[in-house]
Amino acid sequence: MILTALKNSVLDLWEEMFYALVFNIIWVVGTVLIIPWPFVTFGLFFTVYDVGQGKGIKLSTFFRHARRNLKPAYIWGGINLAIFVVLGTNIRFYEGLAQSGAQWAVYVRLVMIGLTVLWLVLQLIALALYPRLDQPDFKLALRNAAILIARYPTSMFTLAILTGLIILISAIFPALSFLAAAAFIAMMTNRIVEAMVARELKRQEQEER
Repeated sequence: MILTALKNSVLDLWEEMFYALVFNIIWVVGTVLIIPWPFVTFGLFFTVYDVGQGKGIKLSTFFRHARRNLKPAYIWGGINLAIFVVLGTNIRFYEGLAQSGAQWAVYVRLVMIGLTVLWLVLQLIALALYPRLDQPDFKLALRNAAILIARYPTSMFTLAILTGLIILISAIFPALSFLAAAAFIAMMTNRIVEAMVARELKRQEQEER
C-alpha cells in the first residue's frame, strides 16, 4: 500500500510539477507570514486532493478551495496554534529543568516531543480527510484520523518517517523546502490516506455482507 501510494504521489508531482512549485511557494510564504497559514494549508490539501482524483487544476483552484473553506481552515489553525504553543512551551520548560540537573525532566521532555510528533501526523491525516468530508469539521476529521492511525499504525509510522526525512533534507537544502517539500508531503499524505480509506470501505462492505 505504501509503495503504491509513494509511486502515485511521485507521479502526481511530476504531472503537476509547475503548479506544485507555485503552490509550494505560496504555502511557504503564507506560513512564514503566519496569519495566512490556515488559508494556504487548506488550499494546498484540497487542490492536492483534486490532483489525486485526476481533475484538472489551475492557479484559481487553489484560492477557490481556500476561500470556500475559510471558516474550517481558521478553526483548524487556531486550535493547532494553541496546541503547538502549549507543547513547545512544555518542551522548553522541561529542557531547562533537564539542563539544571533534573534527570526525570529528560523523560518528560521526550514524552512531550513524542506527543508533538503524534499530533503532527494526526494533523496531516486530518488535513487529507477534510476534502473527503461532506461538511468539513475539525472533530470529525480528527476522529477519523485517529481511527486510521489506530487501524494502520505501520502506515502512519512510515508516513512520519518519510515526512521527517523530507523535512531533514529540506533543512540541509533550503531550496527544496521553498520549491517542493510541502507540496510533496501533501501529495504523499493524500495518496496514503486514499489507500487507507479504500481499504476501510472495502472492509465495511465485507462486514455488511
